[in-house]
Amino acid sequence: MYIREIFKKGDILLAAVVFAVALFWSQCNRKNDSEPQSLRIVTEHTDDTISLFRDTVITMEHLVIEIRNNSAAITGSDCATQQCVRTGYIRTPGQMSACMPNRTWIEILGSEKTTDIISY
Repeated sequence: MYIREIFKKGDILLAAVVFAVALFWSQCNRKNDSEPQSLRIVTEHTDDTISLFRDTVITMEHLVIEIRNNSAAITGSDCATQQCVRTGYIRTPGQMSACMPNRTWIEILGSEKTTDIISY
C-alpha cells in the first residue's frame, strides 16, 4: 500500500491549512508583556516590593531570600518542614512561595498575571 493511496492532495492541503492556523493562533495568544518585573515580600509586619533586575540576597530574621536571573526563591529558613525552600525559584508573574511558620510569602509581580492549572 502506497502513501498516495492513503492521502489525497486535498488531505495534505487541509493539514497545511490547519497547521498554519494553529501556528498563527499560538503567536497571537502569546503574552509578551507578562515579563517578571519585581518581587513582593510580605511578612507579618511589612509589605515591600523590590526589583528583580538586580541579583541580591536578602537575609531576614528567620529566612533568606535570593534573587537571581529575574527569579526569586526562599533559599534558607529555620522552619521544620523546609517546604518553602523545596519550592525553588519562581519566575512567572503571579507565582508565589510561602513560609507559613514564619508568616512570610513572596510573589513575582509583572504587568500581567498568568494563570496556571494549579492556581486555577
